[in-house]
Amino acid sequence: MQNQTILVLQGPNGTDQDLAHLSETARAQNAYLSVLHIGPVQPIPVYAYGGMPYGAVEVPHKWVQERQALAAVMEEKRQRSNAFFEKEGISGEAGVICSFPASLDDDVAPRAMLCDVAVLQHDLREDEEAYRKLLFGLLFNSPVGVVINSHKTAAPLAPKKVFVAWNTSAPAARAVHEALPMLKKAEHVTIGTFDAIKKETADGEEPGADLAKWLSHHGCTITVEQYQTNGAEVGEAIMAHAKEVDADLIVMGAYGQSRLRQAVFGGTTRTMVEQQDAAVMLAH
Repeated sequence: MQNQTILVLQGPNGTDQDLAHLSETARAQNAYLSVLHIGPVQPIPVYAYGGMPYGAVEVPHKWVQERQALAAVMEEKRQRSNAFFEKEGISGEAGVICSFPASLDDDVAPRAMLCDVAVLQHDLREDEEAYRKLLFGLLFNSPVGVVINSHKTAAPLAPKKVFVAWNTSAPAARAVHEALPMLKKAEHVTIGTFDAIKKETADGEEPGADLAKWLSHHGCTITVEQYQTNGAEVGEAIMAHAKEVDADLIVMGAYGQSRLRQAVFGGTTRTMVEQQDAAVMLAH
């Protein structure tokens, strides 16, 4: 993570202490913190009077006041973050996005284009729709990996022990590539496969062996574990085995299945996104 740019997304109730959680890593690695304070704007309750197209449309004054108040709060947070960077001697800059949740994916993605990793702060979960749209925007419309639940580990961007959930898919491979700077500095990396089929054409003679060989060339200390879920949900199995090896961070691909299928039927990504007990780095 040396000299990298870290995009940090923080909600209206985020604090300087939340940023302090990342500041030590940023200082040690000479990283640049690009903080975006996200203010989800509530939908406009529009009232129409008379028959259309000749009727008048009125936007309630209360909504306008709330929108202006939100903008003022977010601007204050931007200024406080910049003051925090200056006080702590950290290279960084803060900005603000106040937008409807439905458009946050398009609003945030361009900000991630020239960053190396993104962190979704925990307080954003207070608005479920906004959190989901931000995550989708980063995963599907930008090239970076996304760290969630960063507050659950002391150094989410400099983990000592990493658990890689591996299944040979393109999203899983992208997640490993995005996490490579962290994997190279970690003390130990565990590669976990789940219900893998031993096919030489798919993943070598032993599932996970090809990935272990590649990471070993990068100097990583690797252990490969092959797990059977025995009918259990894969996401729950990942959580359990990551806890067994005392992992600081889980690295995995996201949305190998379509978002619609995940939303309707559930899936590994949905389980890992909804859980709040472990730090996870996702990539699609």
